[in-house]
Amino acid sequence: MSDLPLIGRGRAADVYDAGNGRVLRRYRTPHPGFVEREALAMQFLRSQGAPVPEVFSAGDGDIVMERLDGPTMLEVMKSKPWRAASIGRDLAELHRRIHRIPAGDIALPRVDDGDAILHFDLHPDNVILTADGPMVIDWSNVAVGNALADVAYTWMLMATSSPDNVPLLLRPVVRRIRNSLVRGFLEGTELDAEMRHWVDQACERRLLDPNTRADERLRVAEFRAAHGSPSRT
Repeated sequence: MSDLPLIGRGRAADVYDAGNGRVLRRYRTPHPGFVEREALAMQFLRSQGAPVPEVFSAGDGDIVMERLDGPTMLEVMKSKPWRAASIGRDLAELHRRIHRIPAGDIALPRVDDGDAILHFDLHPDNVILTADGPMVIDWSNVAVGNALADVAYTWMLMATSSPDNVPLLLRPVVRRIRNSLVRGFLEGTELDAEMRHWVDQACERRLLDPNTRADERLRVAEFRAAHGSPSRT
C-alpha cells in the first residue's frame, strides 16, 4: 500500500497524488515490462505531438506522470447528457489524430501488419478535458496495427460496458445516452467493408480481459452477433 493520497481507482490500478504536479498509478497485479511499455508509447507519442501526459518514471508496476486537471469526457457527459453525440464525434477525432502518427519500429506488441499506434481502451473516461485541450490517459493496452482495430474496440466498448454505480431506475436513461454517444462516434468515423472482421477481433480481445463483468460478456456476444462476421455468430 502507498502512503500517498488515493485520488482514483480503476478496475486494474490505483492512482495516487505524488505531489509536485505528478501522479503515481500503481497496478494491483504487476506484470513484468508492462508499465515500461506503456511509458515508451506515451513518451514517443508525446514527442510526436499527441495529446498524452508527460511520463517521468516507470517500473515495478508503477508509473509516475504529469497530473492533469479537468473533468473526463464521461464526467461532462453525465452532467450534460445532451452533449453525448458531440463527445462521440470528438472521440472519433482523437482516434484520427493519434492514428495519423506512424509507429515505425517502436518496440510495442503488434496485432497485425498495420502501422498505427492503438490505444485499445480509448473511451470517454480515459480522456481528460484540460485547459490545454483533451488528453488521453491509460495506455496500458497499447499496441501497433490497423487503426480500424482500435476503432472497432472503442465502438464495442462503448456499446457494451456497464457504467459503475448506476441506480436501476436510471439505467434506461444511461442506455439512451450511450446510444447517442455511439451514434456520434460512428458519424465521425470512416468504416470499411472489413469492419466485421475488426469487430470479431475486438470482441475476442474483450472476452479475454479478466476485468470484463458477466453482464458485459453477454452484451459483447450480442454486439458480435449484430456487427461481427455472419459465419462466427
